[in-house]
This record gives sequence, C-alpha cells and structure tokens, in this order.
Amino acid sequence: MLVSNPTKLWWPDDGITKLDVARFYDGLWTKLRPWLRDRPLTAERCPDGMLGSCFYQKDFALDGPPAGTPRLRLRAASTGKDVHYLVGGSRATLAAMVNLGCIAIHVMSTRASNMRDADWLAFDLDPSSGEFADAARAGLALRPLLDDARLTSFPKTSGSRGLHVFVPLRAGQSLDEARRVAVAIGEELARREPKLVTVEHRKSARGGRVFADAFRNGYGQTIVPPYSVRRRPHAVVSTPLAWDEVSPRLDPSRFTIRTLDRRLAKADPWAAFWRTRQSLRNVAM
Repeated sequence: MLVSNPTKLWWPDDGITKLDVARFYDGLWTKLRPWLRDRPLTAERCPDGMLGSCFYQKDFALDGPPAGTPRLRLRAASTGKDVHYLVGGSRATLAAMVNLGCIAIHVMSTRASNMRDADWLAFDLDPSSGEFADAARAGLALRPLLDDARLTSFPKTSGSRGLHVFVPLRAGQSLDEARRVAVAIGEELARREPKLVTVEHRKSARGGRVFADAFRNGYGQTIVPPYSVRRRPHAVVSTPLAWDEVSPRLDPSRFTIRTLDRRLAKADPWAAFWRTRQSLRNVAM
C-alpha cells in the first residue's frame, strides 16, 4: 500500500495521520467490499485533513488517477455534462482514493452494471437541533412503521449527528419504486410524529425537527456506507448498530478509528444484511 506523505496529520489534535486512515480502511476491506463493489463512488476529499478545506469529487478524468480503476459515464441532470465516476471493487482503488485525500466515501444504492435497480432503501434522519438524541427518537419511531410493512431494517450512526436506517432489498426492485416507497414512508412518519419529524426540504421550515430525508433513494443520490470515516473531531466512523442500541443516550462520537477495534471484536449487528432480501411489491404506502 503506497501512501504519499504518510505522516501528514489529518487530525492534529489526535495525532491521526493519513497513513492511519489508509490502514483503517485497508483493515476493513472485507466489510467494505460489498458496499463499494460495482458502485459509482463519490470522494469527499480533504487533502489537508480535518482542519483543511474539503470538496466532493464525482468526476475523475479517464487518464487521471487512480490508474486502472474503471469509470462509469453518467449524464448529470443539473448540467447536462458527462461525469466519469470511479467504480469501486478493488482494494487498490480504495487505497488510491485515500491517497488522493479522500476521508469519507459516498455510494449509490445502484450498481454500475444496473443503474435501474436499488439494493436498499435508505433513510437519513438529520436532526435540526444537532442532537443525536433527536435522530435516535425519530429512528425509534420509524422502526415500527417498517415492521408494519414487513421490512427488516438496520440502523447505523451517520458518523455525524444523524442516524441512517437501511432496508436491504432483493434483486429486481426498481429505483423508482424504491424512491416512491421511501418517500411515502417518510411522509407517514412525519404525519404520525409531527412535532418530531418533518419532510420539509427548506431548513427554515423545519422548526427544529428531524428531517427524514428519503430522497437519498433518487437516481444518482449517495450516502456514506457503514465504516466510512467522517470529517468530524477524533475521526468518527459511521457505525452499524443493533436496534436495541439505538437510544437518545447513545453518544455516536465514541465510535472512532481508534476505538472501533473493540466493537469489531463483538458480533456484527449487520451480519444478516446481505442475506436479507425483501420485495417492495406488497408494501402498501
């Protein structure tokens, strides 16, 4: 694994270097692979680490780094221009992304080989208050809705202040149907919990409530996968949870690249994710 400037401090207060992040991702390759394989990737690049400027990169020149990584050409609806996405799948590609300054990885629910079908539904519960406790309360309100729809769900910390809830799908579930169902469930959640949850896109209209963002399920939309590092103090990691761990008292900032080893030594609460194949055909929303 070749890393340029390996001793460069990306989190100066913690002594965490670029090489530390590269080693963290490399050590988790087996867990990360199913989330990256055959998926268009967006890199959140922070070449100078936590305290430097960051930017999102979707378009990677065909003749540029990382060499040997396949690209997927998609037309951007906003500009009408072609975008050449990196396609994940190799350990070398992941290492090369980190070498380019990538801290967080963002993935689509679709595969490069089939952009019409979704592998999961995702709900991004983003608390206007900035308090994870509110996101946890929203997640605990969302779960029975999904249970009623006979959809098994898996929660994780966003790695920031929110909660992500994923619903694995069987092959052949169209992206359009996934988006429709996710939006309908989000709207029903807001109807049932109007003081806690909103689906209002305008931040000024959210009134301190949790934004249930179901539009992560739209074409070309992305979300961080489990085990992505985030640009947050102490190098916090988006961490899979069991539902009985989701609580307003949980502090998601305790899951970092320095502390996650202890958690990884225990049973994986998402072990059944890729074996859980669910249809949206009979979801009445």
